[in-house]
Amino acid sequence: MMTELLRSIGIPVVTRNLMVDYRDGRGNHFHKPMQAVTPPGQEMDVDMLTQIGRDLKSQGYALYSILEAFGEFELEELEDVFNGSRQGECPVAFLYLDKELLNQIMSRAEDMPGKR
Repeated sequence: MMTELLRSIGIPVVTRNLMVDYRDGRGNHFHKPMQAVTPPGQEMDVDMLTQIGRDLKSQGYALYSILEAFGEFELEELEDVFNGSRQGECPVAFLYLDKELLNQIMSRAEDMPGKR
């Protein structure tokens, strides 16, 4: 909707469809769909990821992963795209994965060599 509004007044934009996973100080995990709207040519992943991490940190959370779904979606559709009945319908890529979480995943894989 925001993208359509900006485009209708002549401002070209790119919408990034994200699922942001984070945790609180107690280790409780959360995730939320998010859209980042940027002008074409300024879709810098590093800047966007840094800002998302800063925003979460200021609220007492730690970022541990960000995935991006490629396609045109409304914000309300993203939960279904990432975790619901539409899962697997469009390409999804990791933009960020916390190093500690990656090490845990790799350790589990090493412990189960026959299940890779």
